[in-house]
Amino acid sequence: RAAHSARPGRESLSKRLGKVARQIRARDEDCCVYCGRDADESGAHLHLDHLTPKSAGGEDVATNLVMACRRCNSARQDMTVTQFAAYARAKLGLRFTATAIRAQARRRPTGFVGGSRPARETTADRCARRRPATLSR
Repeated sequence: RAAHSARPGRESLSKRLGKVARQIRARDEDCCVYCGRDADESGAHLHLDHLTPKSAGGEDVATNLVMACRRCNSARQDMTVTQFAAYARAKLGLRFTATAIRAQARRRPTGFVGGSRPARETTADRCARRRPATLSR
C-alpha cells in the first residue's frame, strides 16, 4: 500500500497545493459549499472538489476548487455544477445554484486579504450562518 501511495502524482491534492488549499479552506470557512455542513456535522473530513471535473479538463486552481463534505463530493461524481444542483435539489433536498457556487469559488478568502471573522465564532456557527434556511439536518 505504501508503494502504491508513493507513486508520482499520488499525493493528496491538499498536499500538492499547500498554501492554496489552506486559502480555499479559509475562503469556504471550513464548510461544504453545497450543504453548509462542517467536518463535525458530516462525520468525515472535508474534501477539495473540482467544479469542472478533472475528467472534463478541470484544473487544480483555486477558482475551480471548493470544499465539499464526503456525501456531497461522492454524490456529485463527475456531474457539472448545474447538473449536480438539479440532482441535489431532487435527491438530497439541497437548494443552491450553480451560479452561487461558482461565485463562491471566485471569492477571496477573508483570512488572507485583511478581513477578519468575529474572534469567538466557531466553525459550526459559520456553517450554520451559511446554511440555507430550508435545509434541515
